[in-house]
Amino acid sequence: MNPFISGILLGGVLSLMVGPVFFMIINMSIKKGFFPASMLALGVFCSDLMYVVMTYYGSSMITIMKEHNHIVGLSGGILILLFGVFTFFKEAKVDAGALELVDDSKTRAIDMLKGFMMNTLNPSALLFWLGVAGTISVKEDFVGSQAVLFYSGVLGMVLSTDLLKAWLATLLRKMISGRFLLWMNRISGIALTSFGIYMIVRLYTFH
Repeated sequence: MNPFISGILLGGVLSLMVGPVFFMIINMSIKKGFFPASMLALGVFCSDLMYVVMTYYGSSMITIMKEHNHIVGLSGGILILLFGVFTFFKEAKVDAGALELVDDSKTRAIDMLKGFMMNTLNPSALLFWLGVAGTISVKEDFVGSQAVLFYSGVLGMVLSTDLLKAWLATLLRKMISGRFLLWMNRISGIALTSFGIYMIVRLYTFH
């Protein structure tokens, strides 16, 4: 599949995941408007970009040792698979505290820093990007410009959907319920698990 399209699909799965960033974007959009919420989303984007650079180039250095290619790819696929299973069974609850975050930022730069720090300090973000880097580092068609296209698709889709969440904040807040979060977790969990299995199968099919 085209790397950019693959990236868009994975980014779409990520956008379905409900966590602190989801609640914070909605809260900020309702309280302060679309632009401040978009700065928060941009901060999350910068954090993800930092992790992409760290994990991709780190895994690329590891895969210079050809005999470890399978280990890196298999580990990445398993990590994504486990991430999906965890998401599927994650308890679905409405985080009332997240919906009522204290609005203490004074400038747009602080709004952006909030998004950056919230995502950076989330250990699951690093684990996820490590898994992605591990799976694509052994794909012959996902190197160089192909990898750039893939990650551009993922990050572009995530940023776009975060901005859409900010724009539709009032509507989304009305939809939030335990049942809504449960199905969001199940859908994203199944998709991530499928992605992990696909990458593992592909690893042994084409290598």
